[in-house]
Amino acid sequence: MNSIQDLIEFARIDTTSAKGKGEEGAKFIRDYMEAHGIEARLIRHKSRNPYVYGEINVGANRTLLIYNHYDVQPAEPLDKWNSDPFDPVVRDGKLIGRGVGDDKGSLMARLQALVEMGKPPINVKFIYEGEEEIGSPNIDSFLNDHRDLLRSDYVLWEGAGKGSSGAPEIVLGVKGLLYVEISVKTQKDLHSMYAPVAKNPAWELIKILSSLKSGDKVNLPGFYDKVRWLTEEERRYLKGNKKSMEDALGQELPEDFQRKLVEEPTCNVAGLYSGYTGEGSKTVIPSYAMAKLDFRLVPDQDPEEILKILQTHLKGVDIKVWSKVRPYRTSINSRIARSLMDSAKEVYGVEPEVIPNSYGTGPMESFARILGNNQIADGVGVEHPGSNIHSFNENIYIEDYNVAKEWMKRFVRYLAQP
Repeated sequence: MNSIQDLIEFARIDTTSAKGKGEEGAKFIRDYMEAHGIEARLIRHKSRNPYVYGEINVGANRTLLIYNHYDVQPAEPLDKWNSDPFDPVVRDGKLIGRGVGDDKGSLMARLQALVEMGKPPINVKFIYEGEEEIGSPNIDSFLNDHRDLLRSDYVLWEGAGKGSSGAPEIVLGVKGLLYVEISVKTQKDLHSMYAPVAKNPAWELIKILSSLKSGDKVNLPGFYDKVRWLTEEERRYLKGNKKSMEDALGQELPEDFQRKLVEEPTCNVAGLYSGYTGEGSKTVIPSYAMAKLDFRLVPDQDPEEILKILQTHLKGVDIKVWSKVRPYRTSINSRIARSLMDSAKEVYGVEPEVIPNSYGTGPMESFARILGNNQIADGVGVEHPGSNIHSFNENIYIEDYNVAKEWMKRFVRYLAQP
């Protein structure tokens, strides 16, 4: 089986959900599953892109649900790529193309591993989403309507590969998210000669943003009250390599960078706009200033509560809410966590890097809450710190892809043990 060629064919399909694309990719993966003896179908819910469901029922008393997404981020700016993002190429041991890391590579590696096993030792269900890259707006509704179909004992999340230390990475949760847009307005633009007496929305916005943070700390009252700080055991498994992460990010980092990435909630300015930004000069007092903010939240912060705190802090300021996702974390002593850890050590020959929750966000909490399943973890992936996911020249190492397949096989065997 030429596994990389299968992934290349899959990655050639543009499934950019932000542009309304994905249907062709959903059909590809359904047809692939059916061609390899796996019962599969498309489920059309409220989303434009269908969900893909598959099942291998071997009559076991335990069931693993595998979640991945087949949609990808926009590839722009195209001039930053060294090759066509939707015509993947192999170069220097790497496969380069949009989605090969996030998330088509992990999806295909896991699927191929189970196909190669023939008959896994546990039942396996697959659910592939086509809207993850636009915030999974319909996932709660989908899970509520299909909770019996998706009933399982464990959930394997979308796929973590190698961490900055070079060891296999296992992630036991996700950060939550509150994404808002704040704006300040006046009636009309004015000549800047009126600056001594006229209100300037740009300066008002600057004051607002400055009030939100002091150094690294968020200034909202009560913002940290419900943060579940890491235990000593959870901190012990953090293995981040500072140099490797600095190379991947292109910036200098603090010594305790990984603890900060996992444990600390954030207030980030994601976008700013105001006034004249064209060529040359225009002496104007703008009538509009806007900022987009994302708050990455950690267990047990609630985005609804953080929003209320923000609204109180910015009383009278227009706030538009774009996204709310709750954080989630699985116990490091859960069966799925221990099975991932034991199988990773066996395959890679080193202790894995265990992250209590990822630095980013996904709908993991929805699966736990709606499906009543608290055994959810992320592992068996193909990415590495320099994979450039969401960026140009996204890539994975072909060797990492092949080893991830072996990890998948060992993982399900550990999960099936008495």
